[in-house]
Amino acid sequence: MSQSISILDGNAFVVSDLRGDLEATPTDTFGLFLNDTRFLSRWVLTVDGRRPNVLSTDTLRYFRAQFYTTLSTGTIYVDSDMSLVRRRAVGDGFMEEIIIANHGKEPKRLQVRIEAGSDFADLFEVKDKLAKKGEFYRRVEADKLVLGYRRGRFVRETWIKSSTPAALEEGALSFTAEVPAQGMWTTAIEVIAVINPGSQERPQVKYTPKDIEPRPDLGESLKEWMASAPRLDASWEPLERTYQQSLLDLAALRFRSVLNPEPVPAAGLPWFMSLFGRDSLITSFQALPFAPELSAATLRLLALFHGRVDDPFRDEEPGKILHELRLGEMTAFEERPHSPYFGSADATPLFLILLEEYERWSGDRQLAAALEREARGAIDWIDHFGDRDGDGYVEYERRNKETGLENQCWKDSWDSIAFADGTLAPSPAPPARSRGMSMTPK
Repeated sequence: MSQSISILDGNAFVVSDLRGDLEATPTDTFGLFLNDTRFLSRWVLTVDGRRPNVLSTDTLRYFRAQFYTTLSTGTIYVDSDMSLVRRRAVGDGFMEEIIIANHGKEPKRLQVRIEAGSDFADLFEVKDKLAKKGEFYRRVEADKLVLGYRRGRFVRETWIKSSTPAALEEGALSFTAEVPAQGMWTTAIEVIAVINPGSQERPQVKYTPKDIEPRPDLGESLKEWMASAPRLDASWEPLERTYQQSLLDLAALRFRSVLNPEPVPAAGLPWFMSLFGRDSLITSFQALPFAPELSAATLRLLALFHGRVDDPFRDEEPGKILHELRLGEMTAFEERPHSPYFGSADATPLFLILLEEYERWSGDRQLAAALEREARGAIDWIDHFGDRDGDGYVEYERRNKETGLENQCWKDSWDSIAFADGTLAPSPAPPARSRGMSMTPK
């Protein structure tokens, strides 16, 4: 079952199969993710030892989904009189409601079991298939199952709670479901991603499966955000529907974190639910006529993290605009340079383009004036650090030879630049760095 269903809320998201199960493998990026960490890698439901059969799925909103299944009888010749629905809503973890309906004339007693586990993988570990270096632990408490991971002061936990009594094991929850004839049995399970287990605050999930409208914590409701966009009236109805869906998709990409109080667009599921200089700038530019506030927020945030020092590990230089910002374990221990990482040749010119276009579209000269220092720093970077040989073109070279990006243009994968025969193009001899080494933003 290779097809997947994704739901998201900010940079929290769940990728599951069509049953709603999570079974992370080297080839399937299933799991519950938050802040670049996978908090749940296994979530498998069985009833009387059997996995339900899929009927259909429904992604009701970008943050919630329903999975309709039937309980197998073990033979194709007997129709099942039992159905099972899973309703899931993601936000700081997820809430899942399980509903078992008995359509028959006799009561049923069923053993419901959910296997739960977490590898707490950093997204870079998922992509590169790397092993963990810390300590895993599990414990059963009076009201919850705790899955945990510790590496020095980096501690993450997943708390699993049920609204109905469950038999808790270190790797599973079990229920005895008494389902009356023509009746239902239900339970609601919270899966909470806990960033700081030692905090005094009581973490909780954001939604229940019955929530219909998202609450994106972005200063306004989704309806208000949609209403603020230009209205499209067209004689061809599919165009209107496409426009509305495009606005919803754009709204789903917005995220906010402790580092960015204003919502900015992320680059996309599953690998890129984070701040990317190039992607956030291009998305904001393309959305200027419809949601100019995204441009303002993106410009302010990227200006806040603009390059200040000459740091080869992060490919950072004064005035340069970041490429990518991550919050996971490998970044925390400087096994990756993404705190932030500046390996992008085009983010800095794009920052200046968006600043100019935003002022033209919005008339907001105050923002342009407020970001003058960062804009001048970006120009200095282009003229000196970016154009290292003085030929009028921006060049790039990876200075972090171990974990930096070899290709720092739009297609930045390691094999993205090749000759016609498929041979990878080598990097040219690096030009002299005589210009700009002492430059600082004005």
